[in-house]
Amino acid sequence: MQAFTFEDRRTLEMKDERKMKRGITRREVIRAPVALAGCACGCRIAKDTAGPRSTCCSTPDLEPESLRVHQDHLEIDLTKARSLCDVGSAAWITDEGKSLKLIIVRAGETEYSVLSRLCTHGGQTISYNRHRRLLQCNNFNHSNFDLQGRVVKGPAERPLASYPVRLVEDTLVVMLEKAAT
Repeated sequence: MQAFTFEDRRTLEMKDERKMKRGITRREVIRAPVALAGCACGCRIAKDTAGPRSTCCSTPDLEPESLRVHQDHLEIDLTKARSLCDVGSAAWITDEGKSLKLIIVRAGETEYSVLSRLCTHGGQTISYNRHRRLLQCNNFNHSNFDLQGRVVKGPAERPLASYPVRLVEDTLVVMLEKAAT
């Protein structure tokens, strides 16, 4: 272990003195509450070894091997979609070629909702809060939407686009042409 010399110690003291003279920066003021808010959420520290799972703060991507993209619909093989195995789970669906940014929620044993995952207020991503059974904007304003896409709490004023779904055995078919808003 290397010991500090008198010069090293003096250099550190000088840096501390400069910091104290300049005071706290605006960035440091903003970072503190954000760091605390991130620490306060229990889902951030929960240890889940079963695989990807939605929490109140994040939503995993749908497993790519479970998704087939067609011209007018999507097919999701539910036997390969680990992120949707539990009631109350959710996953993001992304297809850059079709400009798709969707969220799928498993609301019941055979009940699924598929909606746009971009908030209609500011375009931020949406995550599913399984405890409240609501979709919430990940921005500080936290607009909330029900599973039909209707605004529950603003500032968003417009609903999320929703897509009709049909369960055919172990495959969920999502129709893309007739998105309702």
